[in-house]
Amino acid sequence: MYKHLTGIIITIAVMAAAIPSHTNAESLNNKQEVYKFLQNAFHIQVSLSEEERSMKEVDELLEPYFSEEPKAEFLNENLVSENGKYFTLGSDAAAYYIPFFTYSVNTKAVKEGNKIYVFEYFKENHDGPVAYEGHYEGLLLAEQEGEFKVAKFLGENIPEKILKKAESNEEAAIQSSFKTPENWINKSSYQFGFLLNPFNALFRSGSMLLTDDKQGILALFEQQELNGQLASN
Repeated sequence: MYKHLTGIIITIAVMAAAIPSHTNAESLNNKQEVYKFLQNAFHIQVSLSEEERSMKEVDELLEPYFSEEPKAEFLNENLVSENGKYFTLGSDAAAYYIPFFTYSVNTKAVKEGNKIYVFEYFKENHDGPVAYEGHYEGLLLAEQEGEFKVAKFLGENIPEKILKKAESNEEAAIQSSFKTPENWINKSSYQFGFLLNPFNALFRSGSMLLTDDKQGILALFEQQELNGQLASN
């Protein structure tokens, strides 16, 4: 009997581990997890237009992603009530939503202390239903009681020192693209890879020397930069 019980417990544990969970505020260890967290937050906001809910249900959906101030701003601007139930109305230019980041090399994530600034410059657009001039859109993630949440919608008000820090990271990434990756040749992992697959190892090192894809290099550098920042805190 105990053997069967032990087997059941192990099976349940394995199944639970295999079920993917959403990225939560406690696991923002790199740029991809920051982006995933924001995408989840945006999807939650959008989902409020899909069906009517109680105020408690609305609050429970938003609570893992938003601090009280930005949550209140979003609800005051977008939430409507009908017959004691609540929902949001869709719009092409609704306020206090997670910005339409491209989540590409153009999207910047800069960590400072227990805060993460996420922002992007959007070039002017006069096509489509919404026209706008070139501008920044950003938001601030702040750690509260061990969890990161959206703490403020910044709009264009990105601190100058944060913009400069992102710019210096970009310049450093471009400069690094012109350096010969000698350290690759000296690493044991590269040597071991060469023994297993010489063609692939040569291709990887050659592509680093010959590539003109600065965006790819920049994305790699920014990823390493944010990883280092998050790991050091």
